[in-house]
Amino acid sequence: MNTLISYLREHYPIDRLGDVTWAHAVNSKARLKRFLNDPETMVLEADICISPRGDAVAAHPPVNDSDLSFDELVEAVASSKQGIKLDFKDAEIVIPCLVKLKELNLSQPVLLNADIFQGGGGYRPKFSAVGFLALCRKLYPQGIVSLGWTTTSGPDAAYTGEHIDEALELCRGVQQATFAVRASLLTASWRHLARLLQSEGYSLTIWNAEPVEQELLVWMRENTDPTRTLYDLSDHVKNPIRGW
Repeated sequence: MNTLISYLREHYPIDRLGDVTWAHAVNSKARLKRFLNDPETMVLEADICISPRGDAVAAHPPVNDSDLSFDELVEAVASSKQGIKLDFKDAEIVIPCLVKLKELNLSQPVLLNADIFQGGGGYRPKFSAVGFLALCRKLYPQGIVSLGWTTTSGPDAAYTGEHIDEALELCRGVQQATFAVRASLLTASWRHLARLLQSEGYSLTIWNAEPVEQELLVWMRENTDPTRTLYDLSDHVKNPIRGW
C-alpha cells in the first residue's frame, strides 16, 4: 500500500493507513459536492453499477440509477488531491470504467474494489476473480486492487481458512492489494484474516453494512494494526466514523 500512503503523505498530515479518512457512498451529486475538496476527507468511496441505459453510474444496488455518472465522478476527483475507491457492482462496466481512468491518467491513487470471492453465506460473485485481476493489471496497472467476499450477517457468515487460502493463492505475484472485510465478522474470523497480512504489500480495509457497536470499535482499536488497516466505516446516516 506504499502508493496510497506515499501520495497522501504529500497532501495530508498522516503517518499510517489507519489515519486515512473516508467519505462513504459518494453516490450522488449532493454527496460529491459535500465531500469533494473537503480538507477532512482524504479518499472518496463510491459504488459503481450499470444503469438501465447501460452506462456506469454511482449507485448501490438495489438502486441502479443516479444523478452522478461515473465519468462525472472521476473527472471531478481528477481536479482534487483526494484519492478514490471505486466499488464495482456489475462486471459489465469494469472495462469502460478502466479505459476512462486510463484516459484521465489520474495523479492520485485509485482503489479498484470488487467482491470476487464467495464468503460464508454469501451469493455467487458476479465477477470472475481471475478475470477482474487480469483486467485491472492490463487496463489500469497503477490502480490498487481491493478484493472482497460476498457476505451476509447471518449465522453462517464468517471468513474461513479456505477463504483465505483461495485469496492468497489468487494473489500470488500481486505486489499491492487490500482485502475488504466486513466489520461484523471480524471477531469470529480474526485468526484466519490475520494471515492476509503476512505479505508486506497487503492490508485490510474494514467496512460496515450494519451499525458498529461500541464494543466492536474497542475490539478493533485493541486488535487491528492501523499501520496495515484502512477503516472505511460510517454511522447509520453514512457519516464517517473516525479516530484510530
